[in-house]
Amino acid sequence: MSRIKRYYVEIDSNCQVLKCSNDFLVYIGRKELLNIESIIKDSDINNLKDAVSSLEKGDNTLVAFRIVCQDGRLNWMSANVHRSKHDASIIKLDIYDLHSFEIDKAEGYYDEMTGLLSKSAITDHAKRLMEQTNTPPFYFFLMDIDNFKSINDTYGHMKGDDVIVEVADILKKCVGDKGVVGRIGGDEFLMILEKIHTEPELRDVLRNIRYDVREKYADEDNNYTITTSLGGALFPTHASNYEDMFKLADKMLYIAKAKGRDRYIIYTPSVHGDAKGDIEVVTITQRAMQNRIKNTLIMDLMEGFLLNNKISLRDAFNKVIETYMLDTVYIVDKKTGRSNFGISRDGKDVAIDLSGLDPSDYQPLFETYPIKVINMYDLQKANYLKFSEFMLLNSFRIIVVYYMRGVPDGGYLMYVSNVNSNCRFSETDFSDLIYFSRMLELSGKMQTGGPFAE
Repeated sequence: MSRIKRYYVEIDSNCQVLKCSNDFLVYIGRKELLNIESIIKDSDINNLKDAVSSLEKGDNTLVAFRIVCQDGRLNWMSANVHRSKHDASIIKLDIYDLHSFEIDKAEGYYDEMTGLLSKSAITDHAKRLMEQTNTPPFYFFLMDIDNFKSINDTYGHMKGDDVIVEVADILKKCVGDKGVVGRIGGDEFLMILEKIHTEPELRDVLRNIRYDVREKYADEDNNYTITTSLGGALFPTHASNYEDMFKLADKMLYIAKAKGRDRYIIYTPSVHGDAKGDIEVVTITQRAMQNRIKNTLIMDLMEGFLLNNKISLRDAFNKVIETYMLDTVYIVDKKTGRSNFGISRDGKDVAIDLSGLDPSDYQPLFETYPIKVINMYDLQKANYLKFSEFMLLNSFRIIVVYYMRGVPDGGYLMYVSNVNSNCRFSETDFSDLIYFSRMLELSGKMQTGGPFAE
């Protein structure tokens, strides 16, 4: 597989060259380059000047122009043009040879749907960086779209594809010239941030990614309908080869999901422990296998519960608790705020009582669609301090709430993970719990105002 030719040049607003990579000088056949206008086709130079003049501090734009090579040939180039947010007089150009781009595109170097690097290309790029001597430290991050399966299931795969493309565009914009981005799976992305060496720089990029995705898909009530989770670490400080770095980033992504999604996790040894000694790292492949087992369970429950009545409600809840490592499940009556059924991991009957709270302390949280993931630590930063105190008092870490509209007086299914629980939700777990909850609601066997039916 060929590799796209990429060069780096810095100019000022008058196109005077401030810095130029040696390989670009070799490419154009010169020992030095003083003004970039001298090598750009006359009819194309205005494209670059217009792009430069329109940029505000920190902004990026793309522009195409032809370069006069040493043999007189004209080669088309594409440049990512970035005005430094620290010094507005500096214009950074990441220049790509479009001829090599076409070769690489034909050979599968780029992901056809998004235009990002393909899985093999981004992997090869990361490994080459890691194998080079004196490579400066860089950040390695994985990202995926939260609850992507439910997007496909609810709106169809065409909408899902649109979301992937739009999120990829946001990634390209936010990463800019700070690194490269590849698509490694359906909704999974890998970022090699080779020009980011400090955590404050990294946080700026990660915050922008989260914010831009949230804002793009916020509905009229400012609910964030599509979000992302990210996890990563610093090479070579935290891992010294591709395989270990991937596992570590994947573990951080998994923690981001477990903490309620829509967040980024940067590996910190004092917080997350010794990565090298951690035997519980869960890779994407392993999670896919676990998800298949869980999906089979949901299908079996649907058949046994809905079709042939071989499984009781209690048995169904027991199986879900065991498989998803939940601590308790409750059915709560909306009208009274009390549970008429609750079961713990050890099979004991338990109860929860929300009647001591004002409905406004929790109902706006509970009555969202299709589920609401409530993280105790996030609530402390929001406007639900009383319910946060309630969770703290009961040692609840995360509650997944499904609002049942189709039962008399309304009700809530509450799936609870405690503070010291081993439960760590993955993206597809939330989709499974939605299916399971809908199945129970549609069965007509649920009741919230009286004794629990076996």
